Amino acid sequence: MFGTLAATSALLFALLYLLRRRQESFCITIQGEQLRVKRGTPPPDLLQHCRQMVHDARTLRGTIRGFRRGNEVVLMCSRSIPASYRQDIRLLWQKQPRSVTHKRPK
Repeated sequence: MFGTLAATSALLFALLYLLRRRQESFCITIQGEQLRVKRGTPPPDLLQHCRQMVHDARTLRGTIRGFRRGNEVVLMCSRSIPASYRQDIRLLWQKQPRSVTHKRPK
């Protein structure tokens, strides 16, 4: 009984993970002074803003992800990025065009 429940839970977790990854347009990771684009192609303005932010702060850690929702890309920042930086990123993002122009490579 417990084995079946554990297997079902693991399968559901894996499916949810894959569905979320499929909706992900891009993923940027920040660790200290390093900024890496793990998946997709983020807008150049956002990437430049993140580079400047990393250069200024030098101690940031976290991820910034763009998820497709219909014809828009919704931005999500991890909570490990301080609130003031998340707010700056979101303000920049509001100025970006909202259509999905950067699709994930196959």
